[in-house]
Amino acid sequence: MSKKLLATLVAATLGCGLAAAQAPNSVESSGASAPRMLTQEGKDAKVHSKAEYKARKKVADANKDLNKADCETSSDGMAEHACKKNARATAKQEKAEAKMIYENEKKDNKEKNSQ
Repeated sequence: MSKKLLATLVAATLGCGLAAAQAPNSVESSGASAPRMLTQEGKDAKVHSKAEYKARKKVADANKDLNKADCETSSDGMAEHACKKNARATAKQEKAEAKMIYENEKKDNKEKNSQ
């Protein structure tokens, strides 16, 4: 039950962030011929990217806690220790993936702003 609640909470959080990011911007272009990202759009993209990164890290931590709790209830002794170690390793991998995604988005946003 708690996994479903967590998944719903994460989906709602990310959904709200995506809806805010897709909202039309009332600032109009200054008439430049080349399509450029406006400074406000760049700031919004940066904030959105960082928020998604933090959300991914929190989801990884929550999954780790859930997996460790499952280990405590379903395993004993060395099997429990190995299960918890696997949960920590999975969380570390998920955080690394989140950081990689964030760094790529950060680089893409910087390239869009420099054009």
